Amino acid sequence: MTAPSVDADALLCALILAPRTFSRNRHFDLFESATLARVRRRASRVRGIIRQLSQPGGGRAEITGEQVLADGRVLLRFRVPALSLSRTTALSPLEAATLRYALHRAGLGPLSPLDRSLVEQACARLGLGVEGLSAGVSAEGR
Repeated sequence: MTAPSVDADALLCALILAPRTFSRNRHFDLFESATLARVRRRASRVRGIIRQLSQPGGGRAEITGEQVLADGRVLLRFRVPALSLSRTTALSPLEAATLRYALHRAGLGPLSPLDRSLVEQACARLGLGVEGLSAGVSAEGR
């Protein structure tokens, strides 16, 4: 069976916002391609940042700076005061928009119309390649 063609940006958003939707064990053939395996790692990194920024209690990280770089990436700085930990990471524009989208959904910040549009447009493209996935899943379940 060949891996279905799925938009990488759409998959990135899905793996950040609803990671159990495309588990690696259930959709193993989807992540055999190096490009989509890289998307899976990027999504995992963003989910880790979201966990740190939304941690309940005193262990929550706080964003200390955000800067758009010349190449369009977003340099995000945050710190976890309880651990005396500071972290800096560069995110693609879509990764940063999806991070803010997830934080907004958790009630932890505003969401700009541009970020909403970027994420929703990417998610809309997910349906274009999912038909092959659902056919493969239904065939496996028989």
